[in-house]
Amino acid sequence: MPNSLAHRYLASLTASGLAVQDEITGLYDLGPAAIRIGASALGRLDPLRLAGEAMPQLVADTGLPTLLNVLGDRGPTIVRWERSFVPFITTLSVGSTFQLTNSATGRAMLAFMPSQIRDHLIELAVSKNHEKPPSDLLDRLATVRRRGYDEAESVLIPGLAAISAPILDVQEEAVACLTLIGASVEVSSIKEMAIARLVEASSRVSQACGSRFSLGGGGVADL
Repeated sequence: MPNSLAHRYLASLTASGLAVQDEITGLYDLGPAAIRIGASALGRLDPLRLAGEAMPQLVADTGLPTLLNVLGDRGPTIVRWERSFVPFITTLSVGSTFQLTNSATGRAMLAFMPSQIRDHLIELAVSKNHEKPPSDLLDRLATVRRRGYDEAESVLIPGLAAISAPILDVQEEAVACLTLIGASVEVSSIKEMAIARLVEASSRVSQACGSRFSLGGGGVADL
């Protein structure tokens, strides 16, 4: 774009409050009107609704039941359950909770929290819920953050396997988590495909919530 044309556009954007110019450097940045528009857009977002809308397709793609979880005072809590066409019997239901440190769901959320909040939640899980975190928990969380998901075989419900990925907000923090569950044999037979579909869905919802983090891509995506 010619400099003269760019200058006219920037002058119009500045006049409308969508851009501001630094008096010292001469560089431009977002103006107050742009910030108000962005804040208004963020205020209209509903991460749980967006995640819920992605669940039917995730079930159709993988054939596995899909859970939507949020962090409650007793740990990650199921708030929505999208059942699959394959019969699946379990004691889990909406309102059931998972251990924070010993479940794929809990670790997928912990991995995307500020360290101070994360450490406090782990301390509460140990003292209040009598959890025994794995000795390599922090290393495991670093791996989860790098690859964008976690997986686990259930200790409380033998034969059950889960794969979980977080829903991130504009601050790159987990506000919810999508979890695929099923019999260990069924999950292992389609694990690579299921992981790919789950991470893809979680990334899409996270980006709709303002996140720039590339789940499974090793960090913040280039824009």
